[in-house]
Amino acid sequence: MGSSNIRRRSSGASSIGALPIPDPRTWPDEIRARFRNAAGECGPLDISIFDYGQVAACYLADAITCAAMLEVDPSEWHTERGYPVFCFHPERIGEIQHRLGVCGYTVHVLSPEEHRKQPRKRGAVVSIASAREKERIESE
Repeated sequence: MGSSNIRRRSSGASSIGALPIPDPRTWPDEIRARFRNAAGECGPLDISIFDYGQVAACYLADAITCAAMLEVDPSEWHTERGYPVFCFHPERIGEIQHRLGVCGYTVHVLSPEEHRKQPRKRGAVVSIASAREKERIESE
């Protein structure tokens, strides 16, 4: 029998192979909103990979798609917070892009700078030397 790059779903509706999948109806709303905000508008064949430098990750439905289409080690699969996360070494991004691309998916790689929608507020920069000089002048 030939091998397939698609894993067969086990008889349990809440797993792919040995990987548990929390019920999508119970995924936290905050996480769903944060993902939509970070990934932007996505179609059913779009996958977002977040590259944090030391680790890369796919979340929610994208993680499930990866688990169904790729070899995912159980140590790379996390559901502790009630939703699926596929974490892997960033060196695998090219391989994952290629494999999913062959299957018709478009993979978007987002760095932390790209998925920060809110600009950081910065306080005024104070020069200690200028402040001391100003204080000295005012005290004379």
